[in-house]
Amino acid sequence: MIALSIPSNSAAVLASFTVYGLIHRYAAGPKPSPARLGAVTKATSTLHSTLTTVLAVYFLRRCRAQWAETSSVGAADPSVKYGATAGGLHPRGYPDDSKNPLLQTRSTLGNAITAVECGYLLQDTISLLCEARLRHRLVQPTAKPTLRSVLKYADNTLLFHHISIAVALLVLHYYIHRDRDRGIYIIVQFLLMNSSTPILNLRWWLRTYHPGYKILCLGSDIAFIAAFYMARVWLVGWIIRGYGKSHGYDSAWRVYLEGMRLPCQLGTGALWIANTTWWALLVISVVKRSPQELASVRKAMGIPRR
Repeated sequence: MIALSIPSNSAAVLASFTVYGLIHRYAAGPKPSPARLGAVTKATSTLHSTLTTVLAVYFLRRCRAQWAETSSVGAADPSVKYGATAGGLHPRGYPDDSKNPLLQTRSTLGNAITAVECGYLLQDTISLLCEARLRHRLVQPTAKPTLRSVLKYADNTLLFHHISIAVALLVLHYYIHRDRDRGIYIIVQFLLMNSSTPILNLRWWLRTYHPGYKILCLGSDIAFIAAFYMARVWLVGWIIRGYGKSHGYDSAWRVYLEGMRLPCQLGTGALWIANTTWWALLVISVVKRSPQELASVRKAMGIPRR
């Protein structure tokens, strides 16, 4: 188990919020248009997702390396030194994680990564609302903006995503402050979902500013389908399977049914269903659009239809 000091992370959340706010302020300018602010938001999103993905990979590899150093058999896999027989069962029937490093690892670095994520989500939520307010003003210059009217011009799915995760991370940092945090390794694993965001933003940039590049646009669609599936659908099963391995389970489905507490089942199940649904809708939209785009490419290149 990695036992590092756990300081209050309020300052780290505030610092992240401030830094991203300054980036938005100076990149967008004093009186940005909705399009300008939207582009800056996408660029900041790309920067943040790349940063957190790199930090998350470094943190996870560092944890594995430290587990390997402390293991008597020199293995980085927690299941080698913490199997089902070692952990046993909790009195309520689920596996006992009281000594499981996947859940009991505590790390200042891991806490800092989640603080950066939390500060970014709070700041980006404000940026999305500001962009929606600018669009409201552009369409209805004489109307007084209200929260309800502004939300009509906002990406409410993205707002819900940001707010729900930010609230969850604020709750996490409340527990960190009270020295009661657990599961930082698993939480940082979930932050690897950010790895699909740069491709999402590249796809947006191509379709917004270079819609005539049909091959590149279609290629970005295919790349994003693959990235979204790996980072937001497959990743959930990989995390569950990794946890189950520490208790001797042989599949993600089995550990989900037999080895997880009900709140964890509900949370991960809802997340997997939501991400799988979004992925399926993405695939459907690309499949519907691709024939027209391929036809445009053939026409531009002078390739006759068969």
